[in-house]
Formats: sequence, C-alpha cells, structure tokens
Amino acid sequence: MRRRTRGSSGFLAVTTVLGAYLLVPPAHVQSGEVSPPELSCRAAVLIDPETRQLLYQLNADERRPVASLTKMMTALLIAESGKLEQTITVSERAAGVGETTMHLEAGEQAKLRHLLMGAMLTSANDAATACAEAVSGSVEAFVERMNERADELGLTGTHFLNPHGLHHDGHYSTARDMALLAVYVMGRPELRPIMRTRETTVPWPGKPHDRKLVNRNKLLHDWPACDGIKTGYTKQAGDCLAASAYVDGWRLICVVLDSKDKPWDDARALLEWGFDTFYKVALVSKDLTKASIEVEGGAAETVVARATEDIVAVMPRTQTPGDPVLLDHVCQAPVRVGDVVGRLGVAMPNGEMRSVDLVAVEEVAQSPWALILSRQWSYWVMAVLVALAVGVLVHGAAAEAVGARWSG
Repeated sequence: MRRRTRGSSGFLAVTTVLGAYLLVPPAHVQSGEVSPPELSCRAAVLIDPETRQLLYQLNADERRPVASLTKMMTALLIAESGKLEQTITVSERAAGVGETTMHLEAGEQAKLRHLLMGAMLTSANDAATACAEAVSGSVEAFVERMNERADELGLTGTHFLNPHGLHHDGHYSTARDMALLAVYVMGRPELRPIMRTRETTVPWPGKPHDRKLVNRNKLLHDWPACDGIKTGYTKQAGDCLAASAYVDGWRLICVVLDSKDKPWDDARALLEWGFDTFYKVALVSKDLTKASIEVEGGAAETVVARATEDIVAVMPRTQTPGDPVLLDHVCQAPVRVGDVVGRLGVAMPNGEMRSVDLVAVEEVAQSPWALILSRQWSYWVMAVLVALAVGVLVHGAAAEAVGARWSG
C-alpha cells in the first residue's frame, strides 16, 4: 500500500547546502536589474562557456565578415590534428599571402606551434595558410574541413572561404557562432597558453635574431584578468575581438564585431558587467544534493539517494535559485547501491525544467511480509496449500477404504 508523502510537491526530503556549492558567490545583492553597458559595436555576445548561457546579445545572429577571428577555427583544427610539434616546410603559396605576415619565405622550415603563435598573436596570414596546408595538404581541403567542423559544432550562421579571414564575399559568421567557437578554443588545454601569451620569440632561420611576436590584443596587456583570445580587422569587418577573462575561478567570454571606438573597451565593459551582474551556482550537486526516496515493500521506509550529475546555472545577482523538486519519488524494494530510484527536477533561469537521475547510496531489502506476498512466494504458498489439500483428500480416502474393509 502506498504511503502518503509529505509536502504538496510530493517529496519526502531534498537536502542541499547552498553556500557550499556556490561556484561564484554573489558578492552583493543588487536591488534591481543593472543595465548593460553602452557599446559601440555592431554585434556582440557574452557567454558562460560551461553552461553555454548567453548573458548578453546584440544582433547575435547577423551574418557579417569577422576578419581574423576566422583564425580561431584554424587554431582549433590544428590543435585537433595533434601536429603542433611537427616541423613543416613553408610553401611558395603560403609565403605569398600578404597584408599582416611573419615574413615567411618559401622553403623555410618552421615548427607548426611557432606558426600558430604567429597566426594568433600577430595575426600573420602567411602563417595561417602554412598551417592549413600542413594539416590538410592544401588550403582548399582545409577550408572544406573548416566548414565541416562548423557544422559539427552547430555554427549555423558561418561559412569559411579561407583560413585567415582576409575579406572574401561569402566568408562570414555571427557573434553567436564566434562566441561558441571561442568556447571550444579555450576548452583546448594546448591552446590556452598560446591565447594568453603577450609576447614571445620564435626561431627565424637565416637571421641573426629570432622573430619577436607581440600579441595585438591590447586588453591582454592592460587587464590582468584577460587571458585571450583573438583580434580581427578588415575594412569590411571593422574592429573585432573575441576576449576571455578569468575572475575568482570563473571564466566569461565575449565577442564584439565592428566596434566603432575600441574593441577592447567594448569587450572589457561587457565582461566586467557580466561579472558584476551575474553569479554561478550549482542548482544540483552530485556531491552535496541528497534526497530521501520512499520505498514500497522495503525493510526500511526510505532510501537515501544522490544526484548523478551537477546542474549548473548562471543567475542574476537579483535572483536566488529555486529548490529542487522530486519528480519520481517512490521506488520498489529491493534496492541496491547505484540503482536509479527517482528523478530530481530544477527550474533554470530561463524557465526550462532540467532533471537528473537519483541513485541509491544504500541498500534496502524487501520486508518479510512483502517477500511473502510477492508473486514468486505466492506460487510457493499456493503449491504448498494444494499439496496439503491433496494430502488431506488422499489421507481421507485411504482411511475410508480401510474402514470399509473392517466393516465388511
């Protein structure tokens, strides 16, 4: 018989310690919404890379030229190729790509890592082309892979025609897509050190000195919290910047396209607004969220269960998270450790309901009475009763026959 559960939401207990799993504690509680900063750019996005929540968007899906932000995809494909330490020979085609360059010469040998640093720090177009040829054999094959990867990553507003970002009709992306691409780039441990490098030197064969590479991202030089990512400029695209900042263990990423003033000013204002306006919290913690689940037919009335994964959200500092609610809160004995015994739901900031499995952290055996009433035992009890009845009948018939003989 099902017992009545406590509470209108139909759950026995869900226990968490909110302060113990705030990933970014709210430094202060604001009395009202804080307006985003005034930006000079045409399009912008602010994103939390872990949850992929967009915290700010301006013309996020407008297709535009993105200049050298293109090189983020070039960097991602090079990292995924696993060839960073490979030494390559620069082709005549790569050496001939103009505008911003590392002054590569045809036949020059260079490590792919050093070429990538030239492409990302100084935005060298010859280096980006040499990298593309090294990874895919030709620029055309590399561009094909760039677009395939864009599709795989869900960059639905993006189309590439070259690995460097020099203007070409039909080569475009969006602020949203570039922000998502930046998330993947900063998710690569071999790329993060390159993105945050302010300046370095790499070999320059045949010269009495090394090449000096200075990062064009002024935000990286002026703001210690900044740790990347990529600048971009063409006349058609305007000033563009993908920027990452890391404050108190929390990273935010923004993209600004076609800034009319300075892209680093737009980016810093947007990132600082994000850190000031939002905080990050585990709405459900696999280590700390526990629930008591009702057990039917068990030797114990309830079983303790834990969440199988974290549910993390970024919330305005004006809001507090809602309590998790048990969606499925009754299970059947016997219960083994690790059995899924229920589901826990929690409302996300956008109103979406997310849920997670709850698994038992202890065993609960069937109660003796439940065991007797279970179908398997019912068969045995019925068989015994039938055997006893047959035995009585047989015994009665035998006794009657014996009596008849004596009476005869």
